[in-house]
Amino acid sequence: MRRRRDQPNCVRFLDRLPALILLGLGLVGCDDKKPDAPSATRSRSQSVVASATPSVGVPASATAQPGPNLKKKRVLCAGQLSTPGRAVPEAEFERAAAPGAALPASALANNGWVWVNFWAAWCAPCKEEIPRLKSWEARLKQQGQKFRVAFISLDDDERQLRELLASQPQTGLKSSLWLKEGDARGKFLGAAGLGEDPELPSHFLIDPRGKIRCAFSGAVEDSDYAALSEIVSGS
Repeated sequence: MRRRRDQPNCVRFLDRLPALILLGLGLVGCDDKKPDAPSATRSRSQSVVASATPSVGVPASATAQPGPNLKKKRVLCAGQLSTPGRAVPEAEFERAAAPGAALPASALANNGWVWVNFWAAWCAPCKEEIPRLKSWEARLKQQGQKFRVAFISLDDDERQLRELLASQPQTGLKSSLWLKEGDARGKFLGAAGLGEDPELPSHFLIDPRGKIRCAFSGAVEDSDYAALSEIVSGS
């Protein structure tokens, strides 16, 4: 049978070989076969090696894969207690209380430790941590420590503030100091180290000498009690 002229020379050559030689040679030497291209597996391997080796002059940290986002454990008042502290700014507080409840003391500093908590009726984390702060106060007093929590509302709506105090359970927050909106409030908060418009809740801690030793913003957690107990007890 006559073959077409456009058939490759290698095909005509292989057709003349015995079947045994064809199987043994495995089509080796066909001059029409294109050079092998790199396999996909090799290409992926090369890319992995290249990405794992930092470029010259590039810090290893710039090419390293990010690890898990581990939350760093907070230490209450860390790095602040070694300073002498600052004086408590002067301010004229309003006082608010639920019907039948006693008004809070207007003075912040006394001869013991005072935790000052800034909160508002519209602030969900503030309301969530109020029972926690009151329980800390009770526990430290039971241990014989001179410690109290002073709550200062930063509400702009007096009716909202009074409604929340009235809705609290008997063991809840029934009264609070109140720092009204205005320049005086901003100056007080700024002088206390919280900034003129801090995130709520915010806090500062007054030592028995009447100095602010620690100020920070954000809600407290149950795990913060151990550090507070050490601060108050002086251990």
